[in-house]
Amino acid sequence: FNQGRYLEETIRSVLSQEGDFYIDYIVMDGGSDDESKDIIKKYDSLIKDNTETITINDTRFYRYGGNNGQNIHGTGCHGISFRWKSEKDNGQVHALKKGFAMAVGNIYCWLNSDDYYLDHTVLKRVHGYFEAEPGTELLFGDGEFVSASGDVIGHHYVKQINLNELLFLDYHILQPASFFRSRIYREEHLDESYTCAFDADFFIRHIATGLPYKKVDDRFAAFRFYDENKTNKLREIRFREAMQIAGNHFAHCSVQVPPAKRFYFPVSRLYRRAEMKRNMGLSTRNRVRSKWFHIKRRIAYRLITGRWKREE
Repeated sequence: FNQGRYLEETIRSVLSQEGDFYIDYIVMDGGSDDESKDIIKKYDSLIKDNTETITINDTRFYRYGGNNGQNIHGTGCHGISFRWKSEKDNGQVHALKKGFAMAVGNIYCWLNSDDYYLDHTVLKRVHGYFEAEPGTELLFGDGEFVSASGDVIGHHYVKQINLNELLFLDYHILQPASFFRSRIYREEHLDESYTCAFDADFFIRHIATGLPYKKVDDRFAAFRFYDENKTNKLREIRFREAMQIAGNHFAHCSVQVPPAKRFYFPVSRLYRRAEMKRNMGLSTRNRVRSKWFHIKRRIAYRLITGRWKREE
């Protein structure tokens, strides 16, 4: 919604993908009143003009190649189905549900309008990982943090996914670098009661049920981090929702949790509150308080994961 200044880079990063597959590309716009709709219409025309079409299961895919004069790469996959809607919705989760209800194919993902894939081989590599291990239901990769202007300001890398850390400490899944098989998707898995942490709830609920997943040492996507983006602007809400997810999970499985581990939730609550204050600038007024926070963090990690810090 109203992110036209980033949208073109996002769209181009999908259209440039190469590989032995079709792409069903669905763009859901919340009724933007900036340049977003003009950009979407531009690429709708670029894709559909002077192309050959193929229809598979009532979905029309477009094939084209070479440079079409509009500074857009010719798509190197079998074909792209480009569909879009621009209409008022009830928020991001509602838009995702509507999009997935239209989608075809066996691997799903979503890409926010200010994020993008790092190069034209991302989906080819993702497809290869799923093909190599048919039992894998979810795939998680790494990526980069970029500024509003696209400058790299950090790197996302985790060696492995740790459920206790996801639930009770730091959420370490990079959403735009995450993919899953369509067969595991259910509409109710996306919870509209969450403003920010619905992606965490979505992935955690699947990992917690024991679905096979794979963490790969591969960079897939750029996550744009700037003052106005949702993750940064609403971080207090995100922290509270993260505590709610941990609490819901803890309540659901508390009967099966050994007594020695029932302190996880109170430790998590103390840690997340300390981190929330730190990120809001309330605990970093001097170096002593900052150092005290890092001591708390190490203790929390030791109590919950058995390590003194995140395994990176």
